[in-house]
Amino acid sequence: MEKVRILKRAITLIEMIVVMILIATITGAVTLNYRKSLNEGRAFRTKEGMERIETMLSLYFAENPDANRSVTDYAELLSIASQSPLVKNPKDFLQDGWGTNYEIVCKDTGSDVEIRVSSRKYEQYLKEKDTKSHTK
Repeated sequence: MEKVRILKRAITLIEMIVVMILIATITGAVTLNYRKSLNEGRAFRTKEGMERIETMLSLYFAENPDANRSVTDYAELLSIASQSPLVKNPKDFLQDGWGTNYEIVCKDTGSDVEIRVSSRKYEQYLKEKDTKSHTK
């Protein structure tokens, strides 16, 4: 009777290194896309939040014509947001997608109120995005 030899071949060190490099490359690509998606989501949340704050303050000043129309104090903004039916969580409402407070300035121009809402992180995101689009 003839014996059949079965050869077992082990994985070499070079094969393992190649597999690890492939896994690292794929992981890096996924991480970059994930981070980009997170920043896009934060930017969208911030843009929508700024519009909602402007709407909330416009409604507040329209409903309360005798109110102080030059609001710059965060505590006063928090009080206005907590009274609004548009707002569920006032503290989160007054923060951008990155978790920092919006910069909100309301100035009485006599016949109307000028409302400016901005976010430093959002402006920084737009600059970075603009810079990347020009380099491509």
